[in-house]
Amino acid sequence: MEFQLSLKSLKNISYSIITGENHLGKLRDLINNKLNPDKSIIITDENVYNLYKNKFHDQLIKSSKNFELIIIPSGEKSKSQKVRDELENQIIDYKPSRNTLIVAIGGGVVGDISGFLASIILRGIRYVQVPTTIIAQVDSSIGGKTGINTRHSKNLIGTFHQPSLVFIDFNFLNTLPEEEYMNGVAEILKSLLIGSPDGFDFLESNLNSIVARKDNVIKKLIEESIRVKAKIVEKDPEEKNLRKILNFGHTVGHAIESLSGYKLKHGFAVAEGIIVESYISHIQNKFNEVDLFRIQYIVDKLKLDKQYRKKYKFEKALEKMSYDKKRINDQITFSLLRKIGKCDYNKIVAPEIIELAYNH
Repeated sequence: MEFQLSLKSLKNISYSIITGENHLGKLRDLINNKLNPDKSIIITDENVYNLYKNKFHDQLIKSSKNFELIIIPSGEKSKSQKVRDELENQIIDYKPSRNTLIVAIGGGVVGDISGFLASIILRGIRYVQVPTTIIAQVDSSIGGKTGINTRHSKNLIGTFHQPSLVFIDFNFLNTLPEEEYMNGVAEILKSLLIGSPDGFDFLESNLNSIVARKDNVIKKLIEESIRVKAKIVEKDPEEKNLRKILNFGHTVGHAIESLSGYKLKHGFAVAEGIIVESYISHIQNKFNEVDLFRIQYIVDKLKLDKQYRKKYKFEKALEKMSYDKKRINDQITFSLLRKIGKCDYNKIVAPEIIELAYNH
């Protein structure tokens, strides 16, 4: 399947989001024929490379003189200022031009730091996203958000820099560990809650199939999540208004993730954020109590809530939230559900209400 994401407000930028199975071998020809770079620099992590090194060499590097490869350590700690500095020098060692292409093959960490580097090397070169995890396929690879973390919180340094192509091969999901698979399902849940009531109903009706990793179910959920993300990004590519709803679950989620020292995976942190922020939505935004219980049941059934928030006092979490990019005049704002599939943004919430929901 091929989606076309068109950003008319950004000088008519447009790019394809291509989904399929077992088509990594098409990537080289697609890059060379469609984007025609002078060279392509692949950035991946150790886990992905160890799983797919034969395919990388046979289908991308071996038969082409213009592909280079950089491997970074796996995990959230690679999304750092230190690793960024190292990668900048490695890329510059390859003598890139404005026609050089960065190809990010990996999860959200690889995609975020690769996109950030593409935005600043030579003041901006093109890049391709090849997401290998569910969470990257449905969220971080689409929309041009790039960035790295700091000791304060996540993604505080970054840019908007749209990819030239998003290339999704569902076969990568076959090697996902169970924890990483369910980590991605949490992000699917968020997408459907804010933008697809029908998708949410489908997810709710197929919980056993999700746990059993039924291919047809997870592919349908991924593609529906892509539609939600693409539709929102087309309307607001630089997160000035509507795109803020994509952060539902993230204000609290990022705080918990940061407090854990990034030991808690992003999707599970978002799941905890969904629980807390759904409760805030009920208190402050008239979100239906029955739907609140539906969300809680799904999160419990899929075992997405790791309850890391119970390890940290609310005051510490609130301090992390105070660094959130969406705050207005030092007041913490949230994206809150109005009903399943509808979400409001820029909702200022008093600390005492956040605390009530956090400790609920």
